[in-house]
Amino acid sequence: MKHRGIKKEWILDTVQNHSVRQNISDVEEHYFKQIEEAENRCLKVVFNPTNLKIVTIYFDRNMRKKGCK
Repeated sequence: MKHRGIKKEWILDTVQNHSVRQNISDVEEHYFKQIEEAENRCLKVVFNPTNLKIVTIYFDRNMRKKGCK
């Protein structure tokens, strides 16, 4: 998180109040949200609902182009 400049509250907000959600499989869900404080970049949170753990988080350039709102 520190290395990528991502705040904990952004992650929680993205999972709880996402603008886009994708169910990839039984063990993988993707959550997206535009973060105004981060120059409107699109935050992607990859979550495993089976063990309730976050797999990875990063700003997704491709999703921003596709419409992360």
